Amino acid sequence: MASLSLALVPQASSQPEKVKVVSYSWYVDSIGYFIVVGEVQNVGPNTIESVILSGTVYTMDGEAQASSNTVVYVHYLIPQQKAPFYMEFSPQNSKTGDLSWVSLGVKRVDFTVNLADTTSSYQYPDLTVVSSSGGVDGEGVYWVSGTVKNSGTQTATNIRVIGTFYNASGTVVALGYTDVLTPTSLTPSNTASFKLGAFDVNQTEVPSIKKISNYRLLIQAEGPILSGTSPTPPPSSPQSSPSSSPPSTPTPLDSNPSPTESSGSENPNVLAPEAIYAIVVVIVVILILGLAGALLMLRTRKSQAKSRTMKNRKSQMRKKAK
Repeated sequence: MASLSLALVPQASSQPEKVKVVSYSWYVDSIGYFIVVGEVQNVGPNTIESVILSGTVYTMDGEAQASSNTVVYVHYLIPQQKAPFYMEFSPQNSKTGDLSWVSLGVKRVDFTVNLADTTSSYQYPDLTVVSSSGGVDGEGVYWVSGTVKNSGTQTATNIRVIGTFYNASGTVVALGYTDVLTPTSLTPSNTASFKLGAFDVNQTEVPSIKKISNYRLLIQAEGPILSGTSPTPPPSSPQSSPSSSPPSTPTPLDSNPSPTESSGSENPNVLAPEAIYAIVVVIVVILILGLAGALLMLRTRKSQAKSRTMKNRKSQMRKKAK
């Protein structure tokens, strides 16, 4: 496998320096996993087919405590477009074998864009959110409901909606996504309704800095896939933009900062390695772990679900959405 990866490197067109993390935050979820949620942006001139991120968590003493990786929730990220990610750190991901290091206070998370291949393909651009509204239910879940319309001339298939949720200062604090919408094939001029919830973040329990103030919606469809020069998203895209724009530099947010830490004051160095060996490592990992399959349109997390508890929770949320 390693030999095959080395042979493939000269043809690689990965441009990790063209993707950057623009916002993120962290929290410990209900089953004790350290979770980092955030958002990347394509700052280059070309469409990026898929994005793989790795992250390393550092505590206030400067020690690296845990590492993990994830696939960003997007396929065909066009120039200037943003998309969210959800990265989990289990006790097995940690240097100590547990999450006791969290008590030391988290200083920052350093990210590396491991894979960001350019492509001449792009998604069907004529799907729009024509209406949406959000609010908190009696269980503290923030829900967004709305309608997607096919305003183009082709039939779109297997549509999903992804939500990125922000606090009042524009930092990402949660995300959520739908299953494939009904109907699975959306013909021109027709609409499909959706409902999605923000994972993990119970709005009746979190501190004010974790309260959801606004959200951004991203539509993903498996077809049709077009070829050529991708369209430039309008300033208001994705459809439900937050009232305050997310910051242009990564902004960490800790719901339990240590006395010496000011939430949102640390900006990590976002790594954008250009070295071929970084790409080799990622390709080998993909081959060995089968992550290539995860790059298919949002087959996300089902094969990497952290526990039956979390799977049941998110499954229940999706059932409610239907």
